[in-house]
Formats: sequence, structure tokens, C-alpha cells
Amino acid sequence: MNLNWAIEKREATTAAIMVSNGEHVVHRCSVEYYSDQDAEIAINACIDKTCGLLDSNIQYHSRYLLFGWDTTSSTLTIVVTDDEKQRDSRDVVQCQFVATDKPLDPEDIQFWIKDYLTTCAAFLRYSLIAAFHRESRANCTLL
Repeated sequence: MNLNWAIEKREATTAAIMVSNGEHVVHRCSVEYYSDQDAEIAINACIDKTCGLLDSNIQYHSRYLLFGWDTTSSTLTIVVTDDEKQRDSRDVVQCQFVATDKPLDPEDIQFWIKDYLTTCAAFLRYSLIAAFHRESRANCTLL
């Protein structure tokens, strides 16, 4: 699935302290999905986009590839961060999912991410730990 990415520079969009002078480059898209399969394909495309940015996003302190799901806005945010989840790398990938009939189940999202990462060669080249959270970075589930 090809997603149309808008790229914008902005002040830090996460609660974490920024490494690159407080500025994120946000790669943002919006997807209308008609089935769980559509949503899964879009999530895989977001992971591919993120993995394409890993070379420039990995810093000496990078530990996690963090997937955050915001139920209120139906937005998946993916960022590389450190052990304490305090210092994010510059590039952030965000995808908003526009429901056509029913909202996405966070359990499904977590499963699709884990399932895709197990065979994603671009991700497996790095020593990052994949983690998922719904509300707070303090309560992450390792994938």
C-alpha cells in the first residue's frame, strides 16, 4: 500500500526531550480503512517508512522502537527513543486511521506490529527493542 506522506518540521510532538534541538520531522499520513486487512496493510507501510528512516534516526543512546497508539485520535506514532524513553530521535512517523464502520482494537494493532516485525529484514538489522504503549510510555509492552 502506498501512503501519501506529508512532512513537516515542528517543535517536539511527544513528551520526550528532543535530541535535535527540540525539533521533530514528522512524517504524517491519514488512512481510511474499510476492513482490518486494510488497517494491517497500512500499519505495515508505516513500519516500512520508519525502517527506511532508521539509518539517520539511530543515535548512541537509542534503545527502543516505540509504537504508541492514541485511542482518542486513532493515531499510531512510531519513534526511536532511549532507555528511559526520554530522548527521541528526530524523525517521527504518524498515521491517523479514519474509521468507516468500527474503531480499531489496540490488541489487533499490537499483534499486527509484532507479526510484521518478526519478518521485517530492515528492522532486524538493528539492535532495537520494539515496544508498544497505549496511554503512557511508562507502561510499555515489549513486542
